[in-house]
Amino acid sequence: MLRTKLFAAFATIVLIVGVLSAFLGIRVIRHRIVQEAQNRVGLNLGSAWAVCGAKLDEIETIVRLIANKKLVEESAIAREWDNPEVQSRLEVIRTTFALDFLTVIAPDGQVVLRAAPPCHKGDYRAATPYVMAALRGENVKGLHVLSQAELGREGDGLAERALLALEDTRFARPRAKSEESRGLVMLAAAPIREGAQVLGAVYGGVLLNRNFQIVDRIKELVFKNQTYKGAPIGTATIFLEDCRIATTVTLPNGNRAIGTRASKDVADRVLDNAQPWIGPAFVVRDWYLSAYDPIRDLDGKVVGMLYVGVLQKPFTDVGRSLIVRYAMLLLLGLSFALWLAFVMAGRIANPIHQLVEASTVMHHGGRPEPVTIRGSCTEVDHLVDAFNEMARTLIRREESLRQANEQLAQTNQSLMLTNRNYMETLGFVSHELKNPLSTMLNYVYLLKGTLIGPLTEKQQKAVAVLDANLRRLVEMVRHYLNLSRIESGTLAPTFARVALLEEVVQPLLEALAPDFEARQIRVDNRLPADLALRGDANLLREVFENLLSNAVKYGREGGAITLSARLPGDDTAELAVRNEGEGIPPDKLTAIFEKFARLDTAATKRQRGTGLGLFITKTIVEAHGGRMAAASEPGQWAEFRFTLPLWREAAAPT
Repeated sequence: MLRTKLFAAFATIVLIVGVLSAFLGIRVIRHRIVQEAQNRVGLNLGSAWAVCGAKLDEIETIVRLIANKKLVEESAIAREWDNPEVQSRLEVIRTTFALDFLTVIAPDGQVVLRAAPPCHKGDYRAATPYVMAALRGENVKGLHVLSQAELGREGDGLAERALLALEDTRFARPRAKSEESRGLVMLAAAPIREGAQVLGAVYGGVLLNRNFQIVDRIKELVFKNQTYKGAPIGTATIFLEDCRIATTVTLPNGNRAIGTRASKDVADRVLDNAQPWIGPAFVVRDWYLSAYDPIRDLDGKVVGMLYVGVLQKPFTDVGRSLIVRYAMLLLLGLSFALWLAFVMAGRIANPIHQLVEASTVMHHGGRPEPVTIRGSCTEVDHLVDAFNEMARTLIRREESLRQANEQLAQTNQSLMLTNRNYMETLGFVSHELKNPLSTMLNYVYLLKGTLIGPLTEKQQKAVAVLDANLRRLVEMVRHYLNLSRIESGTLAPTFARVALLEEVVQPLLEALAPDFEARQIRVDNRLPADLALRGDANLLREVFENLLSNAVKYGREGGAITLSARLPGDDTAELAVRNEGEGIPPDKLTAIFEKFARLDTAATKRQRGTGLGLFITKTIVEAHGGRMAAASEPGQWAEFRFTLPLWREAAAPT
């Protein structure tokens, strides 16, 4: 039954739309929630860097104040660093501002004072980048890696605090050593000056190994110490290479996860390739929406990573809850749609069935009886009424349309035959004229050059007239051949690399040199020597030959022709051919590109043409995917501007 079929069709559409809506909706919900959270984590990484930057600025400020302190300057001038007062004052400053080490360097790079016990001195630090920069008179700050021995000299307990046993961590890449003894430090260095003279340097900083002040500050500022089911939502970590040296991530026993390592995928991207990681990552025991940035030392070498991340589970749970609600609403909507489809199928079925039968009769050329209007549905009743009226109208018009179609078919056949004959004749005649014209031009060339005997003055004038008319005939043949190709649809470029100046323009300029000389026209060729286009060399020669020939014909005697190019950066070249002369009236700037178009000016009266050159030129440019237009200042100049595709080595020719 029609009702069953309609309901089945409606139900199929409803179910397909429902399934697609469910699939797309669930996917969008999951992606949107995770993506928004991931974007926020990426922004949080910027906040984490701001915390680190603030700490570095604080260290730099302290070190610069120490370097400018009068007591330090006087000691540097006198080179007396054994003064207990200096040692005591610097140690007070170091402990007050929570610096792990504070060191004074002589101009030769030797350590002359360390504030932190046991106050080692005498070693040389001139080879380190921060000391070198400070002794050059520069203030410097950043992160740097110190060896175990260097940490031992800087202060008691630093080497022991830096020592970390490496823990086996899931997804981490293999590592030969079982412990990390180096330390990652934040430090700043500043010169000690007397006027412009550098008397030494001061550097100080903090060891980040087991220093949780910065990561806790990041967690507090960025994540507000929020939790989800008892677990912190946000975490922050400072890595030395792939080892966690300061972190808010905890182990199952509640201890901080120092000594654990980052996953291999993260380490490969951030440490080996110096690229940030933005995306899900496994962190010790859970999946986090993470952001990692490489940490570089003062030499620009990647020595570690800065990490922030949020638990993925809260967002997964939120997404699951939204998906359940969305699915329930979708099921309710589908149920209502199916019920509505069943009702609509019943109301439409009977009159539609009658319309189908009447349409079948009309399809087979019969004259159906009018369909009865039953009043079951207003829209269907209107459709039935319109169908009945349409049937009556179609029957009345059928006979007249049949007769009109027969007449149109005959007329169309006649026009097609006439046009085909015209095109074939035009192409044939133009092609057959090429050889005799070429022969005549060759003999005229021999006569003009007196290569077959001397000529009288009258004979020379006659030969010049003959040469001019033959050249006009050659131009007409060339234009009519191109018109034939355009009209028959066979003008299609064969794309290849075309060196514009070498293959197209330079040969034309040499061929037209006698015409330029005859009218005392100079050519200003500004085309780049290395400009390469993607096009058909023969067709591009046709473009430039038409434009240059027009420039000679209609340009001012003693004037100039300018060829120029501009590369806007969109894989096209904007080319222009300008000539000084009468120019083009503003209302004719578009009309000149039409077939057989001519301007009524003194120049056009002096030079007769086919009126096809610019039409053919514009057609060739557009066949290359370009565009063409004209510009002019009447009485001064005329310019034709057009675009052509550049040749790109990576792009295969079509």
